[in-house]
Amino acid sequence: MTVCSGQPISIVLLFALVSLLPAWADDPFDEILGRAVEALDESYDNWQFRGEETVDSTTFTINYAASISTDGQRRLDRVLILHADPDRDRQVTRKEAIRFLEIQLGMRWITGDRLRRDDGQVIDFAEFIRTDANQDNEISRSEFIDNGWNSSTANEDFDDLDSNADERITLDEFSKPDGPYLRNPNAMFDAADTDQNQRLSHQELINSIPKERQYLIASNLVAFDKDGDGSLSIDEFCISMLGTFNGSWENVPKDENRDQKLSFNEFKFDSRNLFGLQRRYYFHRLDANGDQSLSVDEFAFRKHKVHSLYRVSMNGEDSRELYRHNDFPFVGSPDVSPDGQWILFEGTPAEGTNRSQILVMRSNGEDVRDVCDGLMPSWSADGSQFACSRYEGGSSVWIMNMDGTANRRIDDGWAATWSPDGKSIAYTNDNSIRIYDVQTGQKRTLLAKGTHPYHYIFWNMSWSPDSRRIVFKGKLDSRHEIAIVHLGEPPHLRRRFATKEDMASDLAWSPDGRHIFFSMHSRPHLHNLIYQLALESNDPPNVVPEANTSMPWSHIEISPDNQFMVLSTSGPKTE
Repeated sequence: MTVCSGQPISIVLLFALVSLLPAWADDPFDEILGRAVEALDESYDNWQFRGEETVDSTTFTINYAASISTDGQRRLDRVLILHADPDRDRQVTRKEAIRFLEIQLGMRWITGDRLRRDDGQVIDFAEFIRTDANQDNEISRSEFIDNGWNSSTANEDFDDLDSNADERITLDEFSKPDGPYLRNPNAMFDAADTDQNQRLSHQELINSIPKERQYLIASNLVAFDKDGDGSLSIDEFCISMLGTFNGSWENVPKDENRDQKLSFNEFKFDSRNLFGLQRRYYFHRLDANGDQSLSVDEFAFRKHKVHSLYRVSMNGEDSRELYRHNDFPFVGSPDVSPDGQWILFEGTPAEGTNRSQILVMRSNGEDVRDVCDGLMPSWSADGSQFACSRYEGGSSVWIMNMDGTANRRIDDGWAATWSPDGKSIAYTNDNSIRIYDVQTGQKRTLLAKGTHPYHYIFWNMSWSPDSRRIVFKGKLDSRHEIAIVHLGEPPHLRRRFATKEDMASDLAWSPDGRHIFFSMHSRPHLHNLIYQLALESNDPPNVVPEANTSMPWSHIEISPDNQFMVLSTSGPKTE
């Protein structure tokens, strides 16, 4: 029997009630779960008295999503359906609904494993999902080695955790008793409480919380200090973000829409947006004025900086800003014309890439004008046209005239790049690289899906000066890789350099064909720098010091005469 559709759970009321509870004797999340179950039963007409009845899984998850959103809108989320309906019968029993709430509160994972133990220990689930690169809920040896903290003993550590020696670490194995991935918030509290007054002061928290999470201290001290004494008790600490470990809290959220505040949708710490009810609880506690958003005074988030284009001489002696405009807070994908006199580039407004414009300016930064909507422009050999990517008719690649009119639509796909000899345009389509013959209009697949090791081939590929090779960035399980495909018959793939560091997708070929330039994160500098990779050796890349190392650089292009580079930056690094 199916119960009525019900109403969204009153999450804000639930959180208000939880904040009035007395000090917790056991796991504080048990109290939140209890209140959530009460709200669940009430929303479905006293469901606790009709335990045999079910709710349609789509209806249930839409109601849940509406209950934790700040606008109350009903949205379909197929991942939530999978989490709420593990037996895939399209119905949610009350038992499954409670299990779903446990998952959403970060108390349990979809495998059934409990993330919070009766003895007070909690699994460092943020570390598990960071290591599980392919998201199959198990960690392979290669994932563990690629993402492990201690690479020198990674194989031994893997064998120690892999109790059944099947070359896979499950969540249960990952959280073995006395293992390195169990955390004890109570023990952490005692160790941090150096004056033994059963309270953690701001300074004691600074002394005990890892540096990458210290930005949480000020906001959590305010949000979870129920008695207003300027410190955290054991219960306040254990329920705060400082005492939980299933969120990658070190990934500071960003103000994506540049409105100087953080919405709940922006209050995210990894790409999967897990544990929505727990995140909503934290968002509610941090939102001191109740306006359904977080100011920088309520929570320290990353502001979106306005990017600009710089021209830097190859000898580093001349560096100057060419373009910056608030209408386009992100600019990138510069391409210098064959005669070196003009630069095409993309400008993206706050609304997102579907509103991006292609602009052109002289190489000294003068005479800037809009050309057309689109992304990633690439000059033709004679400078009279350009190829680009557009959203018109779906993701597609085009040849455009310099007055902004369309010459022709090439194909479905992305990342159109025109060869220096003017004969071909390379682009991606369904994780393959295709080649378009400009004269005949024929298309062929150069590197087919399934014939290469990459989960994803990125945009902003680059042709070699002789138009015989293409360099691109590919995504492996836990690394990015620079690879070069030769246009022979058959095509030959050379895998040149792989890294776990963040690497931009822009790749630029030196005019002599001997080096690749790209942007990659530098740990000593804590931001992206320009690197140079020699193609005639297997040596690792070197930093290009001529591009000021105090600046964070992303997109890059080299002028055809090798006199200057055009770089995109968010400006000097600021804390």
